Amino acid sequence: MMSYNPARVAAGPEEGEMKEIKKAPYRKVRAWIKTLSSTYTGTIFLSKDQTRISDVMNDERQFISLIDVESKDFASPKAYLAINKDLIELVEILEPEMEKEP
Repeated sequence: MMSYNPARVAAGPEEGEMKEIKKAPYRKVRAWIKTLSSTYTGTIFLSKDQTRISDVMNDERQFISLIDVESKDFASPKAYLAINKDLIELVEILEPEMEKEP
């Protein structure tokens, strides 16, 4: 018997029917981001159809999501941060080989 995990199941068309959701494979890329007022170091997820950081930067979403974020503005690392793309001035990939993995 499969236990309930909200990230893996969703209600089906009929009440009570559950189906498993397939997660898209992601790759993690560590990056340094400079905004108008601060700098951040964090991990960006690249989905299967996004092969480069520039794909994430140029997609239709207004914010870029980072996890495991460090900044001089924080006393301790943050688990998650969303940065408005309009405020980003510079992005540097800290582990370039990770971006190139298939």
